[in-house]
Amino acid sequence: MPGPDAPAMNFLSNPVVARLLWVLPLIPLAVAVFLLPRGFEQRETAEAGVPVDAAVTAIEVRERSEITHGMVRLRYLPPAAQDSVERWVELPLAFMKEIEGLYAADPDLVLPIRVSDTNDQIILRAFSRVQWVMTFAFAAMAFVGALGLAALVAGWNRYLRREGDPAHRDPAVLAREEAAAER
Repeated sequence: MPGPDAPAMNFLSNPVVARLLWVLPLIPLAVAVFLLPRGFEQRETAEAGVPVDAAVTAIEVRERSEITHGMVRLRYLPPAAQDSVERWVELPLAFMKEIEGLYAADPDLVLPIRVSDTNDQIILRAFSRVQWVMTFAFAAMAFVGALGLAALVAGWNRYLRREGDPAHRDPAVLAREEAAAER
């Protein structure tokens, strides 16, 4: 058992934990990998989707300091379907403000959309390019985040390999370094 003057080991300095930190960059990388095909699907829907008119049945906008959120509920008849479908579509708040203003003026608002017959993508024709470009931007941000986390984890592991656990450094070495820093 270490004495009262022995330094405690930092949890992140444990070699096993330091190696397990490599899982962290995988999370934003998984988000990027998931979003990339969705962006291609959205672009394909925007360019070759079936034009359909969708009735706006409800709008939900939340503007709080911790979250801004906007969704529109659309009812439309998909191609080759017998019954209409209702879906919530999440949109950026800038788009929601415009749709909210149109909906307040006309409660029977109909929006032109494009739907895909091969996947569940819905693209508002007025914002078609912006929707898929934003999905690619989110994928790129997640990828950059994964690279940043990977660089941090690599640096920490490299430091531990070179220097060892900072909590286990020799007190005499620490005293010499402090004395040298004071000069």
